[in-house]
Amino acid sequence: MENIEILWAELEYEIKKIGKDYNNLGDKKILIGSGNKNARIMFVGDDPDLYINDDLKVAPSSSGEFLIKLCDIENISPNEYYITTLAKKDCKYIDFMEEDRLKLKELLFLQIALIQPKIIVTLGTDALGILFDEEIDFKSERGKERKWLGETILLPTYDVNFVKKSRNESGKKSQIALEFWNDLKKIKELL
Repeated sequence: MENIEILWAELEYEIKKIGKDYNNLGDKKILIGSGNKNARIMFVGDDPDLYINDDLKVAPSSSGEFLIKLCDIENISPNEYYITTLAKKDCKYIDFMEEDRLKLKELLFLQIALIQPKIIVTLGTDALGILFDEEIDFKSERGKERKWLGETILLPTYDVNFVKKSRNESGKKSQIALEFWNDLKKIKELL
């Protein structure tokens, strides 16, 4: 247990160093992740609004609040999931230079190894592409479970902010919102 806490501290230390040399990215608030570090489900996205601290605190009307409410409705308990972003800071992954993006990818893999989730849910195309290190046809892969490293199941779905905007524009019957809802139901089934 003590070794795992050391690895989490090293993860945070490494993230602090990323982006220090340009665009003040080194000064951005560190957002390693939020939720249960022993969770069976891990959500990975590229939206800094998914959480504002490690206790699943979210801003009102944010994509994080939207995701947590949908998980609650689907009876996916906060104890069952952990949420993280690609950038690990209050910014987007694309804001970093290539060298730092490679380092962030390594740190994401370390974070996955520390949590050891049964299911990884990629939120959007960027997270999916990074975990597979290749271009993936998102439209054909969304909602399909795939084996990833070991016995881990990977389930690609939409970026939460995209779903939220679609629902706001088209209402509860939004096709994207319904597909996202079905993906959440699939997570519950897989557990």
